[in-house]
This record gives sequence, structure tokens and C-alpha cells, in this order.
Amino acid sequence: MNWYYAHNGSQQGPVSEQELSRLMMSGTISASTLVWSEGLADWQALSVALPSAVVSVDAPQIGGVAVSAANKDLYVQQMREGVVPTIGGTMNFAGFWIRVVAKIIDALVAMVVMILVIGTAAGILYALGVNITPPEANAAPEAGFIALIALYYLVALGFPILYDWYFISKHGATWGKMALGLKVVNEDGSKVSNAKAVGRAFAYMINGFTCMIGVIMVGFDEQKRGLHDHICTTRVIKTN
Repeated sequence: MNWYYAHNGSQQGPVSEQELSRLMMSGTISASTLVWSEGLADWQALSVALPSAVVSVDAPQIGGVAVSAANKDLYVQQMREGVVPTIGGTMNFAGFWIRVVAKIIDALVAMVVMILVIGTAAGILYALGVNITPPEANAAPEAGFIALIALYYLVALGFPILYDWYFISKHGATWGKMALGLKVVNEDGSKVSNAKAVGRAFAYMINGFTCMIGVIMVGFDEQKRGLHDHICTTRVIKTN
């Protein structure tokens, strides 16, 4: 459920219940801050509208962070998984440039795979005597050349999706992100599911139709989210 809150005389949001807790622990809002969500007749104090989001300053300390009883298990689980805990505003979001470098590393991996696959296919076709040379002007392309072009697009479109799905669902990060100590998590810091990993890979492709504006958003978003992160409610964080 999305929530809105009043801050410095203006409406902020939407944010999740977990984000309200983090905002409270960071001192941005308090238990008396007015909040609203769909279904409420009017704005109410956070302590009245959503008591579960109110974290006491006297809550037990874990790793120097006050954690409510309701969030203790999640916090400990995140620490065990090597994820920067997200309770109390401690999520360390990865910025624009470090994510660009990670994406460059992933692009190099994709390039190597492309060269190996196309090169191997071309070698096999050549050994079988199939013509794979580009057609001359006004000439129809040979079947071998068409097959290589089709294979190129299949790998170019399919590999990034399979690559992101496997590594993010299994390890929480691609090779590029792992090399830089980054991880993709849900908004509450938990592990991304198989379905969401696939959806995020497809969502990233939308950036290609927006002149990469969806990627540039990372540099201006408060939580460093790209368009694909907004669509799939994911965050990219630093783990060290």
C-alpha cells in the first residue's frame, strides 16, 4: 500500500510502510506526522493511521541500529545474507556512476558471449560449406548469412534477460555488480524472486525506447531508482 506524508508544509510520497519506518528512524518524520493512504477519510497522525510503522527510540539495538520487535527477524536475516540492513534508514543505495561501471562490465561479458556464439556458428557453417558472406548489392542474401543474423539478434536480445534472471535470482547481482559490491533487493531488503528478476530484465529493455532516460533517473531519484526499479519495486544497494 502506498502512503503519503506531510513534510515541511508539502505532501511527500508515495512511499511504502517500510519506508515510513525508515523515515521515522532517520528523524525525517515522527509519530505525530500526518499521513494519508487510499481508504482513509482524512489525514491522520502516523501513530494512529499506521501504528506498525512507529519505531520507538528505545527499541533494542542491533549493530548500533534501533530495531523494533516486528522488524528484528527481517533485520537479522538481511545481515546473514550479506545485505545492508534496511531498517532504520540504513539502506546504502548505489549511485548512478558505480552502476554505469557495473553495466559496462556486464556489457563486456555479453560481448564475449556474442563473439563466442557467432564465431562458433560461423565456423560450423563454413566447415559444412554453407555460404555465410554478406550479399552483394541488389543480391538476395544466402541462407547461411540470414541464419547468422537471426542468431545474432536472438543472442543480443535473449542473453541479457537470461543473464540478469539467473544471477540476480540466484546471487542478487550480476558479475558487474558483484565486482563492485552491489546487490539488487526488494524494497524491504529481501531477496528478489525468479519472477521479479525476469520482469526486471524485461523492464530494463524499456529504457532503450526512452533514450535511456529511465537509466538517467538513477542520478536524480532519492533512492537511486531507475525506471526498471520503479516498475519492479527493487533497489540497488552497496553491500560493503
